[in-house]
Amino acid sequence: MRAAFFRPLDACLLAVYLAALAASVLLLRGARTGTPLLVVGTPGGEYVYPLDKDRTVAAAGALGTSLIVIQDGSASFADSPCPNHLCVQSPAISRGGDWTACLPNQVFIRIETDDERPLDAVTR
Repeated sequence: MRAAFFRPLDACLLAVYLAALAASVLLLRGARTGTPLLVVGTPGGEYVYPLDKDRTVAAAGALGTSLIVIQDGSASFADSPCPNHLCVQSPAISRGGDWTACLPNQVFIRIETDDERPLDAVTR
């Protein structure tokens, strides 16, 4: 007699596991509750801008100036001196953890929330 490899109880346990996994991913993705910020990394340093105010940011990179547009809570590259302009063609970023970059110009942008920002110092 041959034992069944996959029994009905196994299917129930698998369904519960997958539901718990999906719920945890959704909860962790939405757990960031702080104000969304755009962090622009350049060879000269990092600069932080709120996403709730529309503006155009000029970021000095290795090849020249990249223009980053913050509009309606999202950010994207509008222009860059790189040869292939892949950064300009990439979609806008708007959620915590999203990022995009202009690698030839060494300009990196990412979305963080203010509760994710690292501390400068800790005192006792």
